[in-house]
Amino acid sequence: MQAMVKAALEPEWDARFEANSYGFRPGRCTMDAIEAIHTTMNREDCSQWILDADISGCFDNIDHGPLLAKLPVFTTTLRQWLQAGVVEVGFFSPTDRGTPQGGTSSPLLANVALDGMERLFDAEDADGRPQSPAFRKGLNKGISLIRYADDFVTTAPTREVLETYARPRLENLLHERGLALNEVKTRIVHIKDGLNFLGFHIRKFGRRDATWLTVPQKAKVLKHLRGIRAYLDAHKQTPAVQVITSLNPVIRGWANYYRHSAAKDVFSKVRHAQWHMLWNWAKRRHPNKSSQWVKARYFRDDGYWTFQEEEAELVKPDKTPITRYTKVTGRHSPYDPTLREYWQERKKRQVGRETYAKQRLMLHQRQGYRCALCTIPFVPGEDIETDHIIPKEQGGTDDLSNKRLVHPWCHHQRHQKDGRQRLRA
Repeated sequence: MQAMVKAALEPEWDARFEANSYGFRPGRCTMDAIEAIHTTMNREDCSQWILDADISGCFDNIDHGPLLAKLPVFTTTLRQWLQAGVVEVGFFSPTDRGTPQGGTSSPLLANVALDGMERLFDAEDADGRPQSPAFRKGLNKGISLIRYADDFVTTAPTREVLETYARPRLENLLHERGLALNEVKTRIVHIKDGLNFLGFHIRKFGRRDATWLTVPQKAKVLKHLRGIRAYLDAHKQTPAVQVITSLNPVIRGWANYYRHSAAKDVFSKVRHAQWHMLWNWAKRRHPNKSSQWVKARYFRDDGYWTFQEEEAELVKPDKTPITRYTKVTGRHSPYDPTLREYWQERKKRQVGRETYAKQRLMLHQRQGYRCALCTIPFVPGEDIETDHIIPKEQGGTDDLSNKRLVHPWCHHQRHQKDGRQRLRA
């Protein structure tokens, strides 16, 4: 029922939300927020000071009154959900404030509660169109606000503007909605000191001709490497094929998240650290074997030793191509029927970015990023399977001309009609 209410409310509110609000919205992701910061700050005349802010316990402290006052429909049902209380280990706890984390409708309700932060600084003109910070007047000139869920970044020309104008106005708006800034995590910094946001470190590097760069946050890189080390320490006797099968999705997913930043040097260092960990893992398995034997058994010398076993090989982070991400335009919403072609093209590009195998990418391009059986466009993040047009047991080959990409359910339905059982990869 929450999903039905969300489906009714989201199209209306997504069209109302501000241009630089990116968290928990269809068609938008973390990279949109990162690219928005990069675009805002990567100019010679950009604002030099940044308010890196975090809302303290956002989901737990939203005031129900102001939130429900903004919703014209479903208020009785929403009030019952919000004030239903929680029973844990036989004890009842009232929920007089906040929205339940993990609830189907909670992300949308949180965005409704936080809507209006950017408009405090004349972010829109009289017709509701986004207005560049450079064209605003008075103290609002040069101020921009970029928000992802309960984390946001505010830029201003001077530190005084942030301390005496921008921050007090934001705190007043949040106070009206039962919220407050996290004093520990909120700070004002200069662009040369940089900030950490959504797993990225963003700042200007160098003294003369300083360059604005977005790189992976050091703490996140170390966390990733510690995760690989912990896995190898816990699987000392696991076959190499299983190690590769388990680590490849982790390494590939981590590299793909940072592929739109200046991560080339970081990827190279991560790969070198991986090699050290895998070398120690292999040497520990065979303490009585020579280094030459271990190298021949587990590594392929292709310019930089690649960990491999039979046909499987470990993903190389530094082989992930660094590409520029295209941010969503302004207040564009996927629910706007006049923008259907725009969102279809964005989905195609995103599906293409998620496809790392060249052969599958060629099939996508040949099929127009649609299922070959039902012709429905593929959605980013969903499972996609390869189907043989002429089954191999009937003489079909593994050539590209005999393959096509399909949805898992379409694949299963086709094999049911043929009287065969589909084999999972």
